[in-house]
Amino acid sequence: MWRWTLKSLISEPAALVVSVAAAGCAFLLVMFFEAVYEGESDQVVAYVANADADVWVMQRGVANMHMATSYLTDWKLEQIERLPGVDAVEGILYLNTVITGADQQWFAYIVGLERASRQGGPWAMATGRAQPESGEAVVPAVFGQMSDLNLGDTIRITDRDFTVVGFSEGTFSIANSIVFVTKRDLEDIMKALDIVSYGLVKLEPGANPVRAAAQIEQAVDKVQALPADQFVRNDRKMAMQMGVETLALMTLIGGALAALLIAFAIYSQVARQRRELAVAKALGATHRALYVSVALQAVLITVASVTVATGLALIVMPVATAVIPSVTLKLTAAAVLRVAIVGLVVALLAALVPARQVARVDPLSAFQA
Repeated sequence: MWRWTLKSLISEPAALVVSVAAAGCAFLLVMFFEAVYEGESDQVVAYVANADADVWVMQRGVANMHMATSYLTDWKLEQIERLPGVDAVEGILYLNTVITGADQQWFAYIVGLERASRQGGPWAMATGRAQPESGEAVVPAVFGQMSDLNLGDTIRITDRDFTVVGFSEGTFSIANSIVFVTKRDLEDIMKALDIVSYGLVKLEPGANPVRAAAQIEQAVDKVQALPADQFVRNDRKMAMQMGVETLALMTLIGGALAALLIAFAIYSQVARQRRELAVAKALGATHRALYVSVALQAVLITVASVTVATGLALIVMPVATAVIPSVTLKLTAAAVLRVAIVGLVVALLAALVPARQVARVDPLSAFQA
């Protein structure tokens, strides 16, 4: 029965290729949305993940950075810096706003840096300087490409103009882009003096971030301190809540389309083999063997479709990233495996309808004209 199943599956290669290609395109759509989700979920926390901090300190009641507001008086950082096990503390000021450059507007996080920042500034540069001076800004290279900005051009933050002196790498996402200015300039914009939004705490080698965070909260009044990995998890969770429902809906639509195409492919395959199945039953094939045959065809078509989709994804996604740099794509092995497992489950469920038809095939129909 296994040999017959494989032979019947490739008996009409053109129909098989069309079925695999159609389902493969549907799976490619699902993988694309998975890649957007994975890429943006990493990129949206790129700043907090790459900042040189073992512990993040913020206003009590705040537990993340994305769309949050936190204010600390700067003397609290001096208290933290005197604690045992603390190597360095750097404060940053932070503002959510819209930037304008070359008639392009984009929502951004503005990070105000101390002079000669070592912990909170850009971690990778495309070109230019990483440390802005008064009246200067470092913007994401992707935003520069989209807005046709060059070094020396001007961007506007609220009601002030800044000269672009550097383009940073890895600081752009759909949800938030990171623009760096001096803390003093951002203080002027926010009309706030002697405050910071977050404190980036660097510990001495061997110090435990969990214990250090607890020590900071005990020693300094009205602050919240979190180990860096916990802060990143909190920020990712908050950020992705804003877009996960839309991405989930798109993925569901793509998955439903793939399921329909797989179901149609299996149904058409069985319909074309009705006479052969009748002969198989007349020769003594059991219902179980016929069910297994249909299920095996569903599995093979699904595996081939997922393989085609994965191959196309590896070719198409780098091109898509180059053409649309504003979207970060990341296709992981886990995402492909997840798509494959869901696809197999859907294919087996979809095979139930034609399998029941197989069971009802009248063996005598094999001998009818």
